[in-house]
Amino acid sequence: MKPPNPNTPTQNEPYPSSRFSILREIFGGKTGERWDELARVDFEKKSGQKEGLGLFRKFWRGILESQEFTTHPQVGSGLQDYFLEKLLDDPNLFHRKAEKAGWKGITPSLAREYSAELADFKDHVLAVDWNGKLDRLLKKHGHPRLSFDEIKGLEVEMPLPVWMEERRRIKTLILSSPPKEIPGLVADYFYRNGLGLFGRSRAFRWEVSPKGKNGLVPIEAVDPIRLENLVGYDEARRALLDNIEGFVAGKGANNVLIYGERGTGKSSTVKALLNHYQDRGLRLVEVTPRDLMEFHQILRVLRNRREKFILFVDDLSFEENETSYKGLKALLEGGVESTPDNVILIATSNRRHLVREFFSEREEGVRKDSEVHGQDTIEEKLSLSDRFGLVVSFYTPNQETYLKIVESWAKVEGIKLTSGELHSRALLWARQNNGPSGRTARQFVKQLKGKS
Repeated sequence: MKPPNPNTPTQNEPYPSSRFSILREIFGGKTGERWDELARVDFEKKSGQKEGLGLFRKFWRGILESQEFTTHPQVGSGLQDYFLEKLLDDPNLFHRKAEKAGWKGITPSLAREYSAELADFKDHVLAVDWNGKLDRLLKKHGHPRLSFDEIKGLEVEMPLPVWMEERRRIKTLILSSPPKEIPGLVADYFYRNGLGLFGRSRAFRWEVSPKGKNGLVPIEAVDPIRLENLVGYDEARRALLDNIEGFVAGKGANNVLIYGERGTGKSSTVKALLNHYQDRGLRLVEVTPRDLMEFHQILRVLRNRREKFILFVDDLSFEENETSYKGLKALLEGGVESTPDNVILIATSNRRHLVREFFSEREEGVRKDSEVHGQDTIEEKLSLSDRFGLVVSFYTPNQETYLKIVESWAKVEGIKLTSGELHSRALLWARQNNGPSGRTARQFVKQLKGKS
């Protein structure tokens, strides 16, 4: 039986980027340029085979360099996953509109054009059988077999963050679903998860650049702590939950100050709120106290988005001569630029009054250079906490609560000890390490797990 001609086109032929309009930017960068060059090669002609093999090796290398170091679960071959990631990162017209309005908000003409291009993208980019097309040629010219199917990224830690699980799900659907269903699935994905930076994370950090290019940086590895892992402070947490319930439902919410002793679970509670409500559009932006003066820039980025954002300031306090508290005051009180309805502030602090105060500040007229109306400044500092609509306190737990927290974390980590032994060792650990607190309990259980 005569072997098949390797140059006979038995599979979908690759399309260059010029065949696309909406999806054209997916082919940007060096790897995209090599794809374009490769897609124009006529492998049926002998003259194009040598050139094509050289281009293919370069293109394969580009995919290899990208995909071998990915930290997300790969869907399909290395080539398919590469282009699917490019697709989901592409801020084209369809994706931007879908993020704002969903599938129902897409106009018929835009839907038809996107559907046609996505079908071509699937058939003539994702489904090209390069092995069937080039294996015999590679062997004939003395090159080793280069397979996209064998490209694998780094090991992915499980369980996956929610945003990553969502991304894996939509990539799988694009590869496996009928073409007519895919545009609606993609639009729904962007409507629920956001585009670009917002599609890749649920938590962010506001970073200030020396060059003035301030902005959000995604936090990919968010502490996975859940509300059910937290023991004690039920009344305080109920007030927080009620506040966030109203916030994600669009009914309004108060800014929150959580104060109390260190290690009592203040910041853990905020992270647990994010993990609990992220499926309902809740997001978190971590801001340092000194960067509160940048709040106008932060609000500009978050305003008019569908998500609900917590501005999270951990360990909030101000020293005697600091003036950055004025940024907090302006954010809480509002001004010409009001705080949008999709943003609230949650701060944690070890100080009820937030600003360190000295007795010398109360002694009016002691120093010649003291402020004429110094008491007004003192009152302004001390009244900062009063500007929060909701103030809750987390006090050091008693022994009974501390041991319940230990039991809760021991159950999560699978520690197998009798109740009596667990309690006695936990109490000894607390005496030797900072006293009883939620943080001490978690550290104790981690220490036990490390020895098991």
